Amino acid sequence: MKSSLFSFLWLASEKLVRIFTGVFVGLWIARYLGPAQYGVYMYALAWVGLFNGIAWFGVGENVIRNLVRNPGSDDEVLGAAFAIRLIGSLSAGVLAVAAMYMVGRRDSELLQLVILMSLAIPFAETPAGIFLFFQSKLAIALPVMLQNVVRVAAAGLRVALILAGCSLPWFGAAVLAEAVGIFLVLFGLYLVRGGRFSTWKFSWHGIRAMMIQGTPIAISALISSLAARVDQLMLGWFTDFVQVGMYGAALRFSEFWWTFAPILMNSLSPKYIFNIADPQQMRRNIMRIKAAMLAISLGPVFLILLVGDYAIPLLLGKQYAAALPVLYVHIFIAVFVFFDAPLAQYLLAGNRQSQLIWKSVFMLSVNALLNLVLVPLQGAVGAALATLCAYALTLLVFYRLVPAYRDLAQLQWGALAFIWRLLRGREHWRTG
Repeated sequence: MKSSLFSFLWLASEKLVRIFTGVFVGLWIARYLGPAQYGVYMYALAWVGLFNGIAWFGVGENVIRNLVRNPGSDDEVLGAAFAIRLIGSLSAGVLAVAAMYMVGRRDSELLQLVILMSLAIPFAETPAGIFLFFQSKLAIALPVMLQNVVRVAAAGLRVALILAGCSLPWFGAAVLAEAVGIFLVLFGLYLVRGGRFSTWKFSWHGIRAMMIQGTPIAISALISSLAARVDQLMLGWFTDFVQVGMYGAALRFSEFWWTFAPILMNSLSPKYIFNIADPQQMRRNIMRIKAAMLAISLGPVFLILLVGDYAIPLLLGKQYAAALPVLYVHIFIAVFVFFDAPLAQYLLAGNRQSQLIWKSVFMLSVNALLNLVLVPLQGAVGAALATLCAYALTLLVFYRLVPAYRDLAQLQWGALAFIWRLLRGREHWRTG
């Protein structure tokens, strides 16, 4: 438990730095650019982010699982992960630019942003296997520290661009510079710590096995990526970039909380999920983790409800006043994100990752349909309502109606029952 706690704290420190760079500096960028240009910037980020599921092609938690369960397989796992991410990230970058041309969005500044951000994809994605390697060994202190240094430097670069009065495309160049910095420090650390690229095994068997294992996760991630960005993309399509800017400003206060859910799960899953042989004990652990995640999710909700009225006018000015109702709707999505996070690891531990696809398809379909109705009527607020309803219907309806997912619904009820017993003093906090 102690090692998992330290792992979480180090990962949390990285996210705290991201909060500074992504929220405080990001809000400064929003204030500097104004709603319309900030909408272009956020639309470009959403567009390029749409293709990231292709870039990593399922090479994520399964790397940690394979390294934990198969000691001595480091070279084969790292070689396969690098090869898949390299090919996937290059493909993603090309597709992002080509698709932008195909849909006819040829605004000069938007295209420049998309090209620069697409160039960043290979640098951002290929070192992920190295970071997951250190994470599987619970030795992430130095990798996180080095990444934090790069992120602070990148934040300083963005501040310098603002103070220098630079134009919008320069902020796309800052995204590329940050990705290159992360690439250099992670691969450099691996070499300094005695790692050798020459020992990596790029066998077709290993690559094929990881691709087969990761394909359901990759498809699910691609669909989830579209589901997470369909609101901003449809806002840009049906309204204008001002609405995208308002929505993006609200997301700066809301969405960064979501990043803590995977941090917690990546810290806990090696010990309390992937390393547990007894299915009943694993289910008990999942229910307790879900209960804790639900409790944690209420923190940001109450915080935003308390300070939202003051935060947006103070940090962004009156030009972003319309972002306030968007924020009040969007922050409640955090409850569903946190509560659902442990189930992905539960499915992965049981080799049921293909079920992630249909869950994501359902969420995407509901989100797209609701956006189609609500965005033309209510703009950015409608997009936030559509996403919130899509999450709620997935967890509260889909899990209960589809037979293959009903054990997930039972885990949800078990977590809620555990909270009730805990509050009444009839249960003690234990994990196996």
